[in-house]
Amino acid sequence: MAIRSAPAVDSVIWQTPVSDTHRSLADELREAIAATRAHLLEFIRLDEPHPHQAMTLAQWRRPATLQGLLATYSDHIYRNQPGLARENKPLLSLWAQWYIGLMVPPLMLAQLTQDIALDLSPEYFHVEFHETGRAACFWIDLHEDSSAMNDTPVARMERLLTQALMPVVKALEETGEINGKLIWSNTGYLIHWYLNEMKSLVGEETVDALRQSCFFASTLSDGRDNPLFRTVVPRDGLLVRRTCCQRYRLPDVQQCGDCTLK
Repeated sequence: MAIRSAPAVDSVIWQTPVSDTHRSLADELREAIAATRAHLLEFIRLDEPHPHQAMTLAQWRRPATLQGLLATYSDHIYRNQPGLARENKPLLSLWAQWYIGLMVPPLMLAQLTQDIALDLSPEYFHVEFHETGRAACFWIDLHEDSSAMNDTPVARMERLLTQALMPVVKALEETGEINGKLIWSNTGYLIHWYLNEMKSLVGEETVDALRQSCFFASTLSDGRDNPLFRTVVPRDGLLVRRTCCQRYRLPDVQQCGDCTLK
């Protein structure tokens, strides 16, 4: 899956002050992101008032709202070939890649490089959608998760999976148009890619431990099935994605450079 940063969205005027504690935490995270992967700040906002059109998961997952977003995205994807039969599975796959692809790297950076740990409950995330119907920017209300302060990197990564990602995948799976396994396959490849990006920040030993727990452990520490298990697999000495993301089935969408079908 090719990962590209989303275009910067227009900033909004701050409407209300935030607490000194939250301002300090937000500034600390912004500085950490700016010093390492500044482009992530193009689509992440920390403790800033969200625009009125931004929605929480509970809001955008409502059937009428989600179907409206997907219809808009479908019109965009098929704009040059309006007579072509539309396929919802690859459309949802690509929509999910935008959503999760923008959300996960900043959260991995925050959770794996900072002493503080964030509460990743869905109600603390508002997402602003692009005019084409896909995710464009996340507005995060920062709340410290004191119970995770002493967690290992592996445990923090599991919290990201269970708190931030599982509810999103479940919401998309409930449309009946896509199997969650495809979304997790795409997500596994994204996480694998970003772990490589983080080697210089957390060290190769930590990355190896995270890679082992993410992709080669069949269960999570709480006994639940690990949704990332074998989403990437060894091949010719490299870890590669196991399953095609299906985007090649959409018109005018570039095939992944390392597509499994090649």
